[in-house]
Amino acid sequence: MTATATLPAPAAPTPDAPPPKPRSRRWIRLVLPTGVVIFIVLVSALAYALQQPDPKNRAYLSPTSHRGFAADRLAGLLSQRGVKIERVTRTSDALVSAQSGDATLFIPTPNLVHPFYLRMLKLLPATTKVVLVDPSDSTLANGRLPIAVYDRNLVAHAAAPGCDFPAARDAGIAGVGRSVYTDLDPSAGSEELHRCYGGSLVEFTREQTAITVVGAADPFRNDRIGEHGNQRLAVGLLSRSPRVVWLDLHRRDQQPGYVNDPALAGQPAAPPSLGPGSPDPDFPLPPTGPPRRRANDNDDGDGGSPGGASNPLWSAFPPWLFAAIALLGLAAVLLALARGRRLGAPVAEPLPVTVRAKETVEGRGRLYQRAKARAPALRTLQAAARERLAHLLDLPPTVDRTTLVAAVSQAAGWTAEDVDRTLFHDEPENDEAMVAAAVRLETLLAAVTRRQA
Repeated sequence: MTATATLPAPAAPTPDAPPPKPRSRRWIRLVLPTGVVIFIVLVSALAYALQQPDPKNRAYLSPTSHRGFAADRLAGLLSQRGVKIERVTRTSDALVSAQSGDATLFIPTPNLVHPFYLRMLKLLPATTKVVLVDPSDSTLANGRLPIAVYDRNLVAHAAAPGCDFPAARDAGIAGVGRSVYTDLDPSAGSEELHRCYGGSLVEFTREQTAITVVGAADPFRNDRIGEHGNQRLAVGLLSRSPRVVWLDLHRRDQQPGYVNDPALAGQPAAPPSLGPGSPDPDFPLPPTGPPRRRANDNDDGDGGSPGGASNPLWSAFPPWLFAAIALLGLAAVLLALARGRRLGAPVAEPLPVTVRAKETVEGRGRLYQRAKARAPALRTLQAAARERLAHLLDLPPTVDRTTLVAAVSQAAGWTAEDVDRTLFHDEPENDEAMVAAAVRLETLLAAVTRRQA
């Protein structure tokens, strides 16, 4: 008795798993344009912010600097009119000089002035005029000035005066329309004298002092004073008195000191410090001794103290240089991210397997079929047929359409219209029409091949 070994039955072939569906990339078409727009807006905002002149720059509206955002041209025009210019670098010194009267106190950087000093403007005599250049809403509120910023534009635009203020009427259209100011607070006890340029230039009284707020610095700058009527407006505002007290301030003020001397109680208010006179709600005085003085209270603003002086290296370069460096750095980062996706140029590698031509043709055909790209598929077949026919008829590869159609028509015995439609014009509407067009191409090739043979 012999035992026979039983071989295991072959395992049934498992069906191929369906190929995974390609991941949809429609979100790229939605996100990419939005991202590009946001990127352009952010870069533009960054460049705009970096190119704006900094009031802390020592050349900003300075009567001694020749830079574009300085104001030495304005100082020269005032001197030609016989107006004496007194440049000071401390707000307290400017208030002391302006308190003697017959002067125009010009404050180009009111946002750097301590609010207590702005509250002292009401202590100036009636013969002193005050001009504030583009004060912010918080500066006006902290300075207890009865006006606020209603609207603010991105850049200053030109506008007509629309008022009887002599300086504005004589100047005409000027580029002051950046900040727009509200009406005066009726409870502040102030009076509005003039409102010009749609509310971008307002003159009002604070106690007995006339204060003018200008909504933009353009009329005073060297690079903008020649536009529109900016020069006449700036000169008209600052030439109403025989002298101009020009506050050339480029760092934030410290709080005024407190003089606790009973002997000064009967004296008039002294702007450099707060005295023990009658109580004033604008000046919250300490109930006891004077506050501690800070290390840089005696700094005159011309440098030298570590607390108040700015780094001179920043002012040695123009503002556009920093914007250019920032944009170049951003471009370098983006270039590094783009280059990081591929390491060097593409390298040709040998194929791991040999793919038969039939499989390549069938695979490409299935791709055309899946995309329902009948017209591109037929154009590919027609292009291959034209190239082969030109080779069979000894025609150059760049042969024109008329010559090719005539030669093929003579060689195949077809009419020129049939040849032209077969090689150039067929537009299949369905798969059957696509197959018929391909059959006509093969028939035409076979006819020319038989004739040539």
